[in-house]
Amino acid sequence: MFASLPWSYWLGIALVVWLIYDLISGSSYLWRAYRRSEEPTKYWLTLLLWSLVAVSCFVFPYWTIT
Repeated sequence: MFASLPWSYWLGIALVVWLIYDLISGSSYLWRAYRRSEEPTKYWLTLLLWSLVAVSCFVFPYWTIT
């Protein structure tokens, strides 16, 4: 069952795991590390960006089918 998932789903799952890790650790990385305690706005914007990329991994297969 899991072997039949599209590769983009696997990438999306990996990005969601990474987001959960970033939420727990309080640090996220885009071009450089952003810490929630030092730069909260940049940290949350970085998480938002990675979240949008993760969501696009799950939406992408439906765009190619239709």
